[in-house]
Amino acid sequence: MDTLIEVEKDYGEWTVPSKWADVTLKQMQEIESYYDGKDAEDFDVREVLQIFCNKTKDEVDELPIEFTEKILQHLTFINNEKLEYGEPKNSVEIDGEVYSIHYENQLRTGEYVAVDSVIKDDKHNYAGILAILCRKEGEVYDSRFENEVLPSRVEMFENISVVKLLPLVSFFFELSLLYMNNSRLYTAAEEAINLIAQDITSSKRNGALWRRYMLWRVKKLQRSLQSIKHT
Repeated sequence: MDTLIEVEKDYGEWTVPSKWADVTLKQMQEIESYYDGKDAEDFDVREVLQIFCNKTKDEVDELPIEFTEKILQHLTFINNEKLEYGEPKNSVEIDGEVYSIHYENQLRTGEYVAVDSVIKDDKHNYAGILAILCRKEGEVYDSRFENEVLPSRVEMFENISVVKLLPLVSFFFELSLLYMNNSRLYTAAEEAINLIAQDITSSKRNGALWRRYMLWRVKKLQRSLQSIKHT
C-alpha cells in the first residue's frame, strides 16, 4: 500500500508510493513522458514528486526541505526494485470483470484509426490504447462506445496498478509492434491510405460508382492491415 507521510498541518498528508505495485498506469505514463528525450541535466526532481504524489508544482515548492527528503527516501524503490513486466497476457480482471484484447479477430478500421490517433497524440498513453482494444466480452468499438464508454474506461485503466497492467501492455506491443513510431505497419498503412486517397480523387474525377467503390476500398484496406500485422 501507499505510504502516508504526515506533514505540517498547513501541508496536509502526502501519499507516496513505496513500491512499483503502488504506482498507477497514469503515473507511469507521465513519468515516461517526462523523461522521454531529456538529458540528465534537464531532470528536475520536483517534476517526479508532482507525478508520484499527485500534487502541483506550487505544493511541492512549498514543502520544507526535510519533508521533501523524507518523501524521496520512500521513492528509493525506483532504483532498488526491478519493474517486472511479467508474461504477456491478452486479458485482465478488474473488479470482477474480464477485459480482453481479442487478437483472434481482425482489427477493425475504427479501432485502427482510434489507436493510431492516440499514439500520434501521445505514444505513452497506454490507458487510451487499452481502453480502445481491451474490452468486455461482446463490447463493440462503435460510436456509442466511443462517446459513452471510452472516457470512463480510460480513467479506469489509468488508476490501475502498473504492475497489474504490464502483462497486458506487453501483450499489446508484442502483438502490435508495428503500431510504434517508424514501424512497418505505420508506414505501410500510411502508404495504403495515401493510395486510397488518390484512388478516391481519381474515382470522383472519372465518375465511378462511388458507394460500391468505397465499400470495396474499405474492405481492401482491412485485408491489407491484417496481412501486414501477420508479417
